[in-house]
Amino acid sequence: MSEVVVEVSFTPLPEDDDFALDLLTDELAEDLSDLGEIHRPEADTGPDAKGLGEVALSTLSVVAGADPGYAQALVDLVVGFLGRNRGRRAHLKVGDIELTIDQPTKAQASEMIDIVRNAIERSR
Repeated sequence: MSEVVVEVSFTPLPEDDDFALDLLTDELAEDLSDLGEIHRPEADTGPDAKGLGEVALSTLSVVAGADPGYAQALVDLVVGFLGRNRGRRAHLKVGDIELTIDQPTKAQASEMIDIVRNAIERSR
């Protein structure tokens, strides 16, 4: 069975500290855990890593399986996370395809599902 890694991240808010970002990333990981294996990148804490720690704290990788409902479940879960955490945007990256989700309408969510599904199929 071929698998594809989908990178999911969200935008930090100016008032977020590392603790808040860690809690939110754990929340998103819990939401996505039914979809597949979840990985968190290691945060670079070196002197030249300013801002990179925030990116690492708010990023997850999900291993996508072959289930045709995967793309819809992924988008639905990310939209649900954004609904609970207003003011944030989520970013999905599948292969060379990237998209941003920001409180989409039903039509936009449907379009994003198709984009993610197609990107997963192309990346296999």
